[in-house]
Amino acid sequence: MEHRSDSIAARKADLRAQARALLSQAGPERTAAWGLAMAETLTKSELWKQAGAVFCFVSTSREPSTRPLLELALAQGKTLCVPRTGPEGFMEAVPITGLEQLAPARFGLLEPAPGLPALDPGQLDLVIAPCLMATPDGLRLGQGGGYYDRFLPRCRCPVVLLCPAALVERELPTEAHDRRAGFVLTEQGFLSEG
Repeated sequence: MEHRSDSIAARKADLRAQARALLSQAGPERTAAWGLAMAETLTKSELWKQAGAVFCFVSTSREPSTRPLLELALAQGKTLCVPRTGPEGFMEAVPITGLEQLAPARFGLLEPAPGLPALDPGQLDLVIAPCLMATPDGLRLGQGGGYYDRFLPRCRCPVVLLCPAALVERELPTEAHDRRAGFVLTEQGFLSEG
């Protein structure tokens, strides 16, 4: 059994390297364009319209830009929560009232200050999560830290993965702790199986 998990870990490492190479070649104009297209689709959906409390990751330059979503959530008066990471893969949802409340933290991510209180993930209406790769039916390959694998089971709301179309795979290696999202959104729109 150990041999199988070693091979899954090796396969995931290979896929992560492929995804990171593609994302680093994409450049900021392309990741901004992806993010804008994804935001236009998502914000027209009922998932977005019905959500009062939205959790959205703060993108890096190598991910589809979430800035349009963050700004729109604030402009529309939604409760905007962003991730704050802690030790041992722990992550919490922290409400912010402006992007100026974000500062560089672990892994070079922009996060809210330690003093701001967190919201119970069970109170969220929508989670917008990152991935390196995804399958059309919502299996995600993340960075490998396990933050979202630990966080998502605490949420009772729809989860949308933002994944460039070039990084959608028919199959991904899976382990027991891997969590599936309900929706995958590319720059071309929502994906659905069959």
